[in-house]
Amino acid sequence: MTLKTMTALTAGCAALALLAGCGGGGSGDAEAAGGGETRTVTDATGADVVIPAQPQSVATLHYAATETLMDLGLTPVGQGEYQEASVPQGWVDRLGEVPVVATDEPDIERLATTDPDLILAPNTLDSGVVDQLEDIAPVYQFTLRGGDRANWKQRVGEVADAVNRSAELTALDDAFIAEQTRISEEYSDVTDGTTIATLSSFTENTAYLWGSGNMLGTIYDPLGLTWSADEDRVIAENAEAAEPEAEVSLELVDKAAGDADIVFVTSNLRGEYDELSTALMDSPVFAQLPAAQAGNVYPNGKSTIAGYSDANYSLEMVEQALQAYRQR
Repeated sequence: MTLKTMTALTAGCAALALLAGCGGGGSGDAEAAGGGETRTVTDATGADVVIPAQPQSVATLHYAATETLMDLGLTPVGQGEYQEASVPQGWVDRLGEVPVVATDEPDIERLATTDPDLILAPNTLDSGVVDQLEDIAPVYQFTLRGGDRANWKQRVGEVADAVNRSAELTALDDAFIAEQTRISEEYSDVTDGTTIATLSSFTENTAYLWGSGNMLGTIYDPLGLTWSADEDRVIAENAEAAEPEAEVSLELVDKAAGDADIVFVTSNLRGEYDELSTALMDSPVFAQLPAAQAGNVYPNGKSTIAGYSDANYSLEMVEQALQAYRQR
């Protein structure tokens, strides 16, 4: 699915929301939207939160919630910080008008000026901060860290439930799965037996490895691609947390991606590499990878998926890579 198609589908979701008030996963305290109607939902921490039945002024404290809100046709009244090149081009002007109310921590005073009726917060905040947020508006905490981090669809579903737009989300997911199916069928001659690895860099002289159990695995595996067993092994030997990812020294790059036919490197949503990823690809050890020697290194978009816009961009990038790989 192209970003143009995604934009059209998002607009359709917004229209659907106007035509039907969709129930979320929580227990309804009211049957319809409007006025002071509320419902109770259970957030990622297990807390039962009483929230507006149809929130109208939602503040997000992390881009992981902002993207899903935008995908569902809602613009936040306040948002967490973001990088312009890491959001869809068509959103830049709209998001540029939304106050940034959180960086590493929320700016409580600035957030209060946006007068939200619901705050979407990551499940990483201290309880004292959450208490301050609750003085402003109901707080729904969504999954950002923890054992379920790789399941980006669960997080997206949590956000959709909080804003009572689960039906619209189903439409986005159906279209996404259909696109995965199309690519898997059209490129089966390329994906069959093809091994991939995915790398990033966030600090100098290191590589960041993404395993098959991470977010990108849910995007690439249904296409018929095989994840690098070497990368999974090196991650298992070096991971410092439960997530299937690890930062390693450059000297381990050949051991982590030496079996890959294609290497994907994290980019923004313009297909551009940042300075650290460029330095990684310029390193002698990376240049000696079989995939690099063969010219089979491609951008994959973001390696942490905030929502369906990110996921669909990754599908666009992998399809372009498969087209190029087929021609070699």
